[in-house]
Amino acid sequence: MAARSKSSVELYQPSSFELRQVAKTSVKEIFDRGLFGTNTAAPHGTLRGIDVLPRQVCVQKLSRAVKIYFGKYGKVPNFLNPDGFYEKLSLAKLFAPIPMPSAADKLAVDHYIPEALEAKVKPIPTVWSSRFPISDEALGAANLPEGRYYAKLNSGAGSVKKVTLPMAKEDATELEKQSAGWLEHSHGTKAGEWWYSLIGNRVFLEHDLSDEDESLTDWKFHVGGGRILAIQLDLDRQSRHRQLVFDRNFNFIDEELFFRSGSPISRPTFIGDMIEVAEGIGRQFEFARVDLYHKNRQIYLGEITLCPMGGLKAPNSFELNTLMGQAWQSAFFGSGR
Repeated sequence: MAARSKSSVELYQPSSFELRQVAKTSVKEIFDRGLFGTNTAAPHGTLRGIDVLPRQVCVQKLSRAVKIYFGKYGKVPNFLNPDGFYEKLSLAKLFAPIPMPSAADKLAVDHYIPEALEAKVKPIPTVWSSRFPISDEALGAANLPEGRYYAKLNSGAGSVKKVTLPMAKEDATELEKQSAGWLEHSHGTKAGEWWYSLIGNRVFLEHDLSDEDESLTDWKFHVGGGRILAIQLDLDRQSRHRQLVFDRNFNFIDEELFFRSGSPISRPTFIGDMIEVAEGIGRQFEFARVDLYHKNRQIYLGEITLCPMGGLKAPNSFELNTLMGQAWQSAFFGSGR
């Protein structure tokens, strides 16, 4: 009998209705108790999800987060007194004030480089941009030098293509079609990344900083409450993709974030400067992932991501989720305790 009872507990799965109720009651209590600044206006020059999205949409987006969390960890998140990274990220997406214009605009990231850090970091140079698809005629009129570039959309993730100029006619035709699709797409709607809808879509070309025979090392600094929660290093994306995670002191954390880990690397000589840059940029937000590159002794700011993976994926490791959440300490979440 005891064995059957234990089995029934292990197999218990809350219904979709029950998980939605967690979100619905959480949002109601957050507003009733004035948690996370809900009883005050957003600070000047900022906006929050609750200022842009209807209350029922906020409940819907938080319901998705409840399902994702339960599906990953087999537990129901506590949004009233959050401890883990994913709970805090899900709340910050809707309730935390975000400076405007949105830092998610890849063509405006230089706006968020503090003056004191301008000697240490600069944006990747943009060589061309447009509100219209990238056509062979437009690139010809721009008279760009031969070489390697990246074509991107300024207001979304994943809209990127490596380009070598001059292009063959069929490649140019494909890029025009692809970039037209980028411009038509409304990024972030499903995930509740409301800030993307406030950015005017543009396509652009930036210099490819990588060496011809290897990709550029991609450094991502998760900054919450003005302090680095984790350093993410993606290696060999095109072959044996590994995603290494380190703490603020560059101690290796042998846990998975979103992809498989691997063997740690030695501490780079430039990591101290990168940490200073990432926190200098990141402290302007409740949360930001600051993406940096290092090339020829120069640090470049790639982009500022306000919600990694759109908040649609929790860290693979519950232990890492806890560690990052514990490192994320701020007045914003102190008001919810």
